[in-house]
Amino acid sequence: MKMLETLVPLGVRQAILTSQDGLVIESAGKETPEPELLAAELATLARASRTLARSLGGDLRRFTIATEHREVLVVVFGGYFLGAVVEKGADRKSIGNELSRLALRLAQTI
Repeated sequence: MKMLETLVPLGVRQAILTSQDGLVIESAGKETPEPELLAAELATLARASRTLARSLGGDLRRFTIATEHREVLVVVFGGYFLGAVVEKGADRKSIGNELSRLALRLAQTI
């Protein structure tokens, strides 16, 4: 597949495509944190957020986790999660646009 490689030149430290049960389908970039750990945690966070999203009037589409040094941007689509670990100060808009573009493309091929 190797579709996630398009994110690396944008400054993405690590990108991951995972199923809703936390299984890694593809990963690109640096391996820290381990792709399996990142996938499992994103799946757990998404499941925990679904009730809140529904109470806000819709399905979970995106979420972000931020620490002092890095952020994880996640797009949710069709039972899959597409996530990108980025350094603080990265161009989140360009990365978010590419995540959305990839999610649309992946939704048609998966």
